[in-house]
Amino acid sequence: MRAERLAEQHAEGLHRIYGDPRVGETMGGVKSPATIRESIARADAHWEEHGFGLWAFFIGEELVARGGLMPTVVHGEPTVEVAWGVLPAYWGQGLATELAEASVRVAWDDLGLPEVVAYTLPTNLASRRVMEKLGMTYAGDVEHAGMPHVLYRLRSE
Repeated sequence: MRAERLAEQHAEGLHRIYGDPRVGETMGGVKSPATIRESIARADAHWEEHGFGLWAFFIGEELVARGGLMPTVVHGEPTVEVAWGVLPAYWGQGLATELAEASVRVAWDDLGLPEVVAYTLPTNLASRRVMEKLGMTYAGDVEHAGMPHVLYRLRSE
């Protein structure tokens, strides 16, 4: 896979991912093109302020995933989330794990972060497996985006 900093030109490709009902089942609903454009704008602002963020991932010229590092707050404390979303045609091929591992390497090697987190809906077993492959440990249940989620943490060593 090849990665590019997430930008406006990726909106259509991201809508293929986040507008898909199969992805929506794992994320509390499908995302509209307007919502996707808003999230790209927030990601761009984060890149400008902090020098890291989300990437669009490609195989050839096809946008197949979005992932990377994004700010979040857990139990009132700011932290960084390792995030991913993969086009359903590519599910089960290890792309989420690959991009999440690359994101963790950036968190440790480039940013020197002390920890990263990830969370998902309790029923999203595929994402939970990715978290476990990364070496993350279950850290409890949290509410995120108004829905119950499971939280996983990984501390740098």
